[in-house]
Amino acid sequence: MRTNLSEEIAQPQVTSGHVVLAATGKALRTGSNRLTVLLLFWLALGGWTIGGMAATNRWSYTLLPGSTLLDDCPVCDRLSRPVPMRGSFDLEWVGENPLFAHYVLENVSFTAGFPGERVYQVTGRGSYQVGGEVALLQDLALEVTIDDGFAQKLCHFTNAAPQLDRLWPMIDATVVQTNGTLAQVYQLQLFAAPVRELWFSTAAGMTSGNRPPPGNHFSGGDLLSSSGTPVRANAELTGRLGIMPLVPDLGLDAADVLPGGEVVFSLAQDAFSETLGPLQHGDLLSERGRIVFRNQELTAAFGFLTPPVPDAGLDAVQMMGDGEVYFSIQKDRPSVKLGRMLGHGDLLSNKGVIVKDNAQLLARFNPVDPKVDHGLDAIHVWPSGEVWFSVETGFNGPNSEVYRAGDLLSDQGYVVQRNLELVAPFAPLEDLADFGLDALFVITDASPPVASPRLRPIVRPGGAGELTLEWDAAGRVSQVFRAPSVSGPWSPVSPVLTDRKFIDRGVPTGGSFYRLDHW
Repeated sequence: MRTNLSEEIAQPQVTSGHVVLAATGKALRTGSNRLTVLLLFWLALGGWTIGGMAATNRWSYTLLPGSTLLDDCPVCDRLSRPVPMRGSFDLEWVGENPLFAHYVLENVSFTAGFPGERVYQVTGRGSYQVGGEVALLQDLALEVTIDDGFAQKLCHFTNAAPQLDRLWPMIDATVVQTNGTLAQVYQLQLFAAPVRELWFSTAAGMTSGNRPPPGNHFSGGDLLSSSGTPVRANAELTGRLGIMPLVPDLGLDAADVLPGGEVVFSLAQDAFSETLGPLQHGDLLSERGRIVFRNQELTAAFGFLTPPVPDAGLDAVQMMGDGEVYFSIQKDRPSVKLGRMLGHGDLLSNKGVIVKDNAQLLARFNPVDPKVDHGLDAIHVWPSGEVWFSVETGFNGPNSEVYRAGDLLSDQGYVVQRNLELVAPFAPLEDLADFGLDALFVITDASPPVASPRLRPIVRPGGAGELTLEWDAAGRVSQVFRAPSVSGPWSPVSPVLTDRKFIDRGVPTGGSFYRLDHW
């Protein structure tokens, strides 16, 4: 994840009331994709001054289900049990040699415990290295403070085993306390992924219990964020498609975000556009009012038997960086080219190949009936080839494990997030076991590298305490952060945006530092 912090920077041009910055950045290596533009603003002589730009080599990680804390007493008779742990940390590249890449963990912040029971707070830092000559090995060390609600203790940890059990950039490590006592020793199990937010749609609508009416009901056609905020209402997605009369909700079966922040999606039903003509529920559409792909274009390379080729539906989609499209269909279809049936649970490519069939996606879960196609409703394919997905119909594992349609799963055989955990930030009032998961977009620092954003003139309107930031960028999403000094602490002042404009209406009078993260 190395990046050169001494990128070529053009000098800012200061004019009355705004600043224009022209900057160029060299290509990043090893997938260092999140660009950070550091904007140093302060009010001086009626104008704004700006300086500094760098591409970050720091990735933000989130703990996944299966992460636990064990508070053990080796000499006690009490039963020790691991408690679930949630939280995040930053992983920053610091160097490498021919065998190993070296990182530091910063901003470790975990919370562990069952509801209504003792809560543990874990904060601190650590180091991590991964590599090897013959097989991939890892070494994780932590120096953290654990507050168990009664006392705080500085704890040192090292990993129990060096083997890697998950594909990079996923992290799976168990660390054991090295300075414990006979009465207390901690063990932490960390399952983590470089995820900032998940954008998704549900199959069933829900009413949020923590938002005021009337804006607290979300349909299955709305695009939502795991942060607990709406991204796009269905009417906003379809508003430019020329569908008359205006329909409040046409559903949402697949979604992705293209470079430039363009949200693309498929509908849950056919519709007619006054400007585009018939729209099939298998077409890939744009919120900007265009048809990105007809369903027949996506499936053409497979060679379907029946002319004219019918709409096979579109249940999941991901636009890859090289123009390839990964997708699933809604109805099984025979492929002349492949000489086999394409299942509605297979992961397909518009190049005419099956990336993974449904049985391969589910194989590590050992479903009770491996011959059943459980569909494929949402996908995200990582650079390693690991696939996160949801199914259309739930299934059981060999030991009565239950995997519901709305759970986010990995083809590596683990649960990324249960459906009720995913929607929990909305505090839904409906008593459902599963709301479904029909679309998915993952915001991650592990996405492909993007070019540096170009800042537009920075304007401070007449009113005090307000600042308008605008930029042009080839990436998909951005987020604005603010800090009282260049060393931080940094706090987000905007949500993750597909827009290329943000108005900060809370600018402190003493001046602020801004940071633009861009994916």
